[in-house]
Amino acid sequence: MAKENNEKKSITRYFTVKKKNGNPEISNTGIEGVENNRKGERSQVDGELLLNQIFPFEIRKYSMFKGEAELDIFKDKDTLMTLINSFSSAKYYEKYAAKAAFLRERAEKAVEDATKTSNKNLQEYKKLELAIEGLHREREKILTFIESAERQRDTLEGYIKETEKFAENAEALDTINKRIKKIEEQINTIEGHIDEKYTIPLFDEKWILMPFEKVHQEFTKKVADLNNIKRELQTEFDKQKGVKEGRRQATADLFNNTIPLPVGVPSKAHMEEMLKDQICKICNRPAKKGSEAYNFMEERLKEYLQSQNPKSKTKEEPVLYPNDYLTRLFAMGTQQEDGLAKLREIKENITDRFEFNKKRKQDLEECREKLEKELAERDKIVGLSNIGADRLTDVFKNYNGWYQDLKRLEMDLNEKGKKLQQIDNELKDKKGEKDQVDINSAQTFLINTKNILRDIETIISFNSLKKFDEFIELMQLKSNEIFQRINLDAFTGIIVFEKRVSGGKTTINLQLQEADGNILHRPNQSLLTSMHISILFAISELAAELKEEGFPMIFDAPTSSFGETKTGQFLNLIYETEAQKILLVKDFLETDPKTRELKIKPEFKTVQRDKAFWIRLKRPFDRKNLKTLDTEIIPL
Repeated sequence: MAKENNEKKSITRYFTVKKKNGNPEISNTGIEGVENNRKGERSQVDGELLLNQIFPFEIRKYSMFKGEAELDIFKDKDTLMTLINSFSSAKYYEKYAAKAAFLRERAEKAVEDATKTSNKNLQEYKKLELAIEGLHREREKILTFIESAERQRDTLEGYIKETEKFAENAEALDTINKRIKKIEEQINTIEGHIDEKYTIPLFDEKWILMPFEKVHQEFTKKVADLNNIKRELQTEFDKQKGVKEGRRQATADLFNNTIPLPVGVPSKAHMEEMLKDQICKICNRPAKKGSEAYNFMEERLKEYLQSQNPKSKTKEEPVLYPNDYLTRLFAMGTQQEDGLAKLREIKENITDRFEFNKKRKQDLEECREKLEKELAERDKIVGLSNIGADRLTDVFKNYNGWYQDLKRLEMDLNEKGKKLQQIDNELKDKKGEKDQVDINSAQTFLINTKNILRDIETIISFNSLKKFDEFIELMQLKSNEIFQRINLDAFTGIIVFEKRVSGGKTTINLQLQEADGNILHRPNQSLLTSMHISILFAISELAAELKEEGFPMIFDAPTSSFGETKTGQFLNLIYETEAQKILLVKDFLETDPKTRELKIKPEFKTVQRDKAFWIRLKRPFDRKNLKTLDTEIIPL
């Protein structure tokens, strides 16, 4: 029976029982629904539809439980995700997110069509499209692998945790497992630092040029020799020209009977500076104005300035060297000279790299030796179990096998995760290049529309994720509040909803942690039961707050591991909550020492309740005759 907007709605399950040959047969089962409107008019409706309307299916699985085992409904990780998706306000963004994605895709398609129609950079555009499609296919393959590997990892972790229950010293096993994990992380870090891919620095860091200095010295010597020969020949040629300018230049060039430096050496700026200061800064000697040295520098400057004037085209004068390739060779040599300092560092860098790798390999060997010792120690602890020798052999063999499989899986997942990140970066770059082609080809209003719709989709996704996270936080807060109240003055730990995003899929792992963040691997059954009940009660409260509806919760013997004191605290907590809860328990019963009949303990009077009934077999009855059995309901 339910009330909604002053209308009564009732659901009745019916069935027919027939006795055939002394055996009962049940048939004609079904659900009947009846609605009473405000006027008192009754109408029959589809019972299944009415049941789903007033008691939604997503709520039903969190409402009826038989025993403590059924309370752990979160073994299936999809169950918790279904719950969050049902109650979180993030679900209201789903239709908007789908519409935004549809509009964004349409806008992108319009821009692509416009770009292709313009025929600008069409080949480049098609290459980018093919590259993006290829990256998407590769990404999907990696996501499929990650999804499968994570399922395997969860299975292996479950096997390992279940096996660890056989260990006599669980705390020692947990401690040594942490040490093993830390050493393995150190090994992975060291292996990541060792870089023996020497082909890359051979070219990228120019290791191949380490012996280049000898080549450079030979090169500069040859260029200098050629330059001397050229200047000798040029001087002789000028002397033979016999023209006035040639005689003057030859006289100047043969000053002190030496081969002159090329025109422009030293540079114009340096020559002007030396004339101004009246000193030769090459030989560091004074060159007073009017002196032979001063006049020589002045003539050299005039010679350079004249060389910069355009040549007369009326009369072509014969030249010995129509081209000036030596100048380029000189510039090349100078440029190489500037880089010699870095080249000289290459040998040291190579030595440092080899020494670094050698040291890391030594560290790696030490860590592996430590790991072997820790694994041997763990084998001893696992060996001290409370099961038979035959079973222990299988458990021990499986445990190590599972552990190694888990280690390999985590390495594969880590590698695939890095590859996925690399593909995502490449996709971002390729899409950026594609967008740039669009900007240069498509109309502005199409580009703006695409960008606006992209922003809208991003905003909706951000808010949906935010609401999702807020609901998880709220669930965790409410669950822990109830958890503390159930376990009054006792150890509880902290219920944690661990969100994990991998390969584009979100999962929630339920954990019971200590205050320092360590996972509590072996909580007792009472603590586990109270944790599960706390989460279920939190769900009930959130359902009432978010849907503004209350739903009953029915528990059959949920607290068999509690003990009467904790059960009493639990029942008092239930009394304080608003939602309807129906519990069937076997606590607070004792045998009367005089009559030898069962009776309710006086302690039950301290339990707060709305209604309580004692359901028992009606006395007397014949133990050998089933027909004498009847049920007696006694209000308490």
